[in-house]
Amino acid sequence: MNLSNFLSKLLQRTLVFAIVTISVIFTTISQPAFAITSADVNQQIDEVAQSPLFLEGKACDKLDTLWSAIYASRESADNLVPFQTDQVKAFLAGTSTRFWKSFGDSPEIKPENYLRLTHRHGVFAQARLVIEPEFQNRYTGLLKKGSDCVLVRFSSAVSPATSWNRFTPGFAAKFFIDGKHSSENLIVQHSIAGQGNNINYYEYPLSNKLKFIENQPAGFAAFSRFFNATQDYLKNESNLKMVDPRELSIQHLASINAKGKTVDNPESPRFIFLVPPEGRAFSQEQHDFRQDFLALNQGIPANDKGQVKKDQGVRLFDVYVADQFTDNPKAEAQRIGYFESKSHFAVSDTADIRVSFRHSITPRETQDYPGEYPKSLFNDESFTSECATFGASLADMQPNPQDASGNTSIYFQNYLKRGCKP
Repeated sequence: MNLSNFLSKLLQRTLVFAIVTISVIFTTISQPAFAITSADVNQQIDEVAQSPLFLEGKACDKLDTLWSAIYASRESADNLVPFQTDQVKAFLAGTSTRFWKSFGDSPEIKPENYLRLTHRHGVFAQARLVIEPEFQNRYTGLLKKGSDCVLVRFSSAVSPATSWNRFTPGFAAKFFIDGKHSSENLIVQHSIAGQGNNINYYEYPLSNKLKFIENQPAGFAAFSRFFNATQDYLKNESNLKMVDPRELSIQHLASINAKGKTVDNPESPRFIFLVPPEGRAFSQEQHDFRQDFLALNQGIPANDKGQVKKDQGVRLFDVYVADQFTDNPKAEAQRIGYFESKSHFAVSDTADIRVSFRHSITPRETQDYPGEYPKSLFNDESFTSECATFGASLADMQPNPQDASGNTSIYFQNYLKRGCKP
């Protein structure tokens, strides 16, 4: 063999080795690290919660720090943690104090043993809120120009393991803020009762005003818990006859921007609507909705942190706003921008339990809306009349080990008084 042939074969072998090596490296960084244990994930989340970078760093550094723990614990699409049955008895029997702390008074990271009452399963992604240029002088704070430092979660209020006839899509967005300021959160949903056995997440627009649709009593149990807790904590301080728990505030989003600068006179719309992007729809048939979002990762390259290039993000929702509520935001509200992904979608059961999105309620007097239960029916007799649909027996609820104060809530006593025995 002459020198020329030797060098030619050596070059060929070198190229083959390099290609194989690159392929192995690419495969390694593209696949989830499934060997990580639940204890490892919880330890990493605990470290994030105490990290100076997360507690007082830049907004996007906070996002990246928390995302690193979520993405490290992501599950394979063919090996997702199965849906768990909702903790119905804990949801029903707890006092208003515990219920309120779960929703309205919540830290960024919940403790390891936290019992999530609703929205047990979801899908996470990094995202940005983009406000169109022509609307960047209409509102203030985060609603002025949007933000690149957002963690979002897609979920169902009722676990499919509890009922396949109560699919209830919800969406949460956590806007991180520079410095010691905690995140500001947006919570939206379509209705309290859900959309039956239609599993298309993008079937309806989502809004900060939850619909309590007439003749859909399946939502009574959930709504009554929100209603009672809201009255206990906000009615006296607001001097209102009846605080409306259906409407979550968005004014706080207009009160500060991502840099931590507060606004003296915030300008905000009253209602926000997240409308499915044109042509986006998933199957209505019974299936794991999380798979729909994971399938969107296909064909979109990501770096070893799961992040994608700016021009390859997925449009998540178009954002509409209005000062009057509407069932048809595309026709009757103003489109001001959109949410877009900055990363692959990821499922993490540990993050589902521990990452919290705080609900913000600005006290407003309850009003009637067309097609919804009238406020005259917001009372104990109505709320407990459908107790057979709650899914918990008295034996399950008494005593309640999740509530150290005992079964002393007015709601539980009313449940007991009516002898509800599903």
